[in-house]
Amino acid sequence: MTKVFLAALLSIFFNTLKSQIVERICLNGPLEFNKTEFNLVWSQKPQDNYYVQEYIPKNETVDRFNELITVNVFLVNNTVQNAVQQKIENLNKRKETDKLCNYNIIESPDGKEFILDCLLSLEKDNKLNTVEFIIYRYKQIELENHKKALLIYSYSKRSYDEHIPEFLKHLAVEKTDLLNVMISKDLPEIKINEKI
Repeated sequence: MTKVFLAALLSIFFNTLKSQIVERICLNGPLEFNKTEFNLVWSQKPQDNYYVQEYIPKNETVDRFNELITVNVFLVNNTVQNAVQQKIENLNKRKETDKLCNYNIIESPDGKEFILDCLLSLEKDNKLNTVEFIIYRYKQIELENHKKALLIYSYSKRSYDEHIPEFLKHLAVEKTDLLNVMISKDLPEIKINEKI
């Protein structure tokens, strides 16, 4: 009886969470990356000019995902170069405490887009417990109202605990393929739902 009650409570809790997802950038999904479908699981508007939405594959959770797509939209007339430089500064600072932290940058031939990939790690009790590979794609976009915005479309791949050595071994092989998927990807059209 207790198990049935707990299951019912959990179901109500997760359905409530799901119903609280507010789609603000007209990108319900599912999104596709490297032949995997990603569903919208979280959205937020941290500031008046900043929107963020996260997508994960079926049967994964935001707190312990293996793959994640994040779409960040900043309603600012900031250059892609400035945004990338800010990220580089953050990563250089992180290198002081993260032994695995490193990054690479690719600039598009026309200089209008950048891709930054990085490897990050977390330790617990002096032992690696999380490693994450992230690819960020930076692009300045124009919205319907002719306002400029900065789109940062990212793909993350994570591993945990005893699976980390195998993850790093595979990453050395598949990193180029993942970068090529990101480079060739058609980025989604963003429309801001200003009524929300």
